[in-house]
Amino acid sequence: MRSRKKIINLDGVVYRDKQEALDHLNSLERTKSTIHGLEIVILSNTTITTDMYKTVWFSSQLNVYETARAFIAEKMGGAWNYIEFK
Repeated sequence: MRSRKKIINLDGVVYRDKQEALDHLNSLERTKSTIHGLEIVILSNTTITTDMYKTVWFSSQLNVYETARAFIAEKMGGAWNYIEFK
């Protein structure tokens, strides 16, 4: 079985696995960086699949880190294995 990559860069878009996403979120929170949205995807060798229920956009930065953490914990799992921060 091949090992999973924590971070994948495809055409300039960075995808992170669940643990790397949570670590990155902590880093963004420490620096008070803006998060515009999150998109959870299925990455395979040939395609990137997404779904409207696996995407969230933030109109405000109020409680954004807590909301993002809950979204990642709830929606990431199984085949939905990578996330893009927007």
